Amino acid sequence: MAMAEQHRKIPVSLFILRISIALFLAPWVVEKFTQPETTAKIFAHFYRVNDLPVMGSYVIGVLWALLLLAFVTGFKKRISYGLVMVLHGCVVLATWKHLLPFLESYNHLFLASIPALGAMITLYALRDLDDKWSFS
Repeated sequence: MAMAEQHRKIPVSLFILRISIALFLAPWVVEKFTQPETTAKIFAHFYRVNDLPVMGSYVIGVLWALLLLAFVTGFKKRISYGLVMVLHGCVVLATWKHLLPFLESYNHLFLASIPALGAMITLYALRDLDDKWSFS
């Protein structure tokens, strides 16, 4: 395959990566509105934020929805891609006890956060090449 042909595939590949990351994150955004009590439990357990009010879940949901909209449209990539990557990185760090198989709290479902973080880092690093259907 010629180098020029490979380079033409990069923007489409990055677009697919951007959409798949957004689809990965979307259920957690929706959950902030549909199950605010679950959001409160998650914040208490992982982030030690006790008694998050329902309105707090809604505010977090609105902020995440706006960030995800900016992210999926490629708006202000340095900021939106960077924030998604850093915030998800914080989630991975906060859940480290669930990622180690030798700990009692291990849960293999949390492992999906690792390749997702890798995809976010990759997209951030290649953000200047991600110009397919985005606000550049």
